[in-house]
Amino acid sequence: MKRAIAYLRFSSLHQLQGDSVRRQKKLIDEWLKQHTDYYLDPVTFEDLGLSAYRGQHAVRGAFSEFMEAVQRNLVDSGSVLLIESLDRLSREKIGDATDRLRAILKAGIDVVTLSDSMHYTRDSLDDPFAIIRAILIAQRANEESEIKSKRMRAAWAEKRKQAMESGRVMTAKCPYWLKVKDSRDGFEILEERADVIRLIFRLRLEGLSYGRISRELNERGTENLRGRASQWHSASVERLTKKKSVIGILESSRHITVSGVTEIHGYYPPIIEKHEFERAQLINYEPESRTDGNFNPYLINIFRSLMCCKHCGHSVILSGISAKGYGHYVCTMRRENRCHSAYIRRDLTDRFLISGLIKGASGMVTRQSEAADLSVMTSRRDELAARLQNVIRAIEHAQDVTELSARAKALSAEVRQLEKEMILISGEQNNKAALPADWKSISDRKEWQRLARKTVRVIKMDSLAKTCDICLLNGMKILNYPLTRFTAWSAVMDAMAYLEENEIIL
Repeated sequence: MKRAIAYLRFSSLHQLQGDSVRRQKKLIDEWLKQHTDYYLDPVTFEDLGLSAYRGQHAVRGAFSEFMEAVQRNLVDSGSVLLIESLDRLSREKIGDATDRLRAILKAGIDVVTLSDSMHYTRDSLDDPFAIIRAILIAQRANEESEIKSKRMRAAWAEKRKQAMESGRVMTAKCPYWLKVKDSRDGFEILEERADVIRLIFRLRLEGLSYGRISRELNERGTENLRGRASQWHSASVERLTKKKSVIGILESSRHITVSGVTEIHGYYPPIIEKHEFERAQLINYEPESRTDGNFNPYLINIFRSLMCCKHCGHSVILSGISAKGYGHYVCTMRRENRCHSAYIRRDLTDRFLISGLIKGASGMVTRQSEAADLSVMTSRRDELAARLQNVIRAIEHAQDVTELSARAKALSAEVRQLEKEMILISGEQNNKAALPADWKSISDRKEWQRLARKTVRVIKMDSLAKTCDICLLNGMKILNYPLTRFTAWSAVMDAMAYLEENEIIL
């Protein structure tokens, strides 16, 4: 007896609930009853939910396994492949579709299409009518798929447009901590589940690893995304911390093939603050929140979240950190081959930025702020002192001094309080002159980090030129600041004073 091999396929898993599989199997059974000289091979090739329009079934599906078996001569010549119709074999362009049919027929394997009772053999390759028929069927199948694809793209484009313009919900599918409102104009937050996500982010920002977080959730008996208690894994925790849906953003699906599709901000109600989400992403590269005894102080990036790439605008992070503090600054897009900026030495960059920029600029900003406070206090003290003198003169000539004496006492107390506060500020100025100096101290490095964030708005790194553009919080801009040599802050101030502008070019 000769062998018959069945191949079943449909494009969408939704069809699994329909009649497609039953119909194809019924056609196979009826054909076998009519052709008793064939037996059905126990191995049936099934691609349930794989599209033939893009050729997915021929790349990663069961059909690819069948074709590999054909190429390796594992399917006997004279066998027959049973399919419902040629469009089950392929819905690709005519050339690709007919090439697959030719490859099977050349191997001596017949193809039977059960819906129209056509039997293709190796001799069919020389039959122009059979080939034309196959070509026309392939063309029709491809055109149908193309039309369906265009309609689906148009439908989803309209849904995305409505979602962006009016907040209309595109689909009932949503993150497990949300529920679509009955009116379909938004989402409700399931607070109990959202609290789990908030807990995960809080633990992550405290420095716990994904494994530690999953153990913590399992010990608490917390339900995972599928509602199973104590079944958390580090991989699922990591995926959750990277989902932009927690800050309200709908990301485009990784399966989408339409160009120009962008994220929709504000589609979901956010359950995590944006700055917390961004900090959690940076921890993947710079885990400075660890609290165990082996923590490397050089993991503390003094300029964390302040540096960006001048070429592409994305964040600059640390790479290759060692116990000696060596490492490099690098653009995050370089790892994805989306930016061609170079690595730049971290130790030299930190040294020149801190010694030349942070020491001078932070002192200037602090002194400016405190000088302004002292100026206001001095004016207030002088005003109160003058009023006190007027009250004292009035007392000398008044008959009833009770009320005037109370006013004088209150004014005197206010003057003394102001003078105490002025003394405290002056003392703080003297104390702040001693900036942190221990580069290996965790507390000193965090103090440098605090001073940097209190002084700098952004540092735009040009790693190729080994310079940077610096924008300070007080509005000053310093362009082409060198990262290969020390630049005294006094030289920056002299240039600023000479130019009488808030922007200088070094």
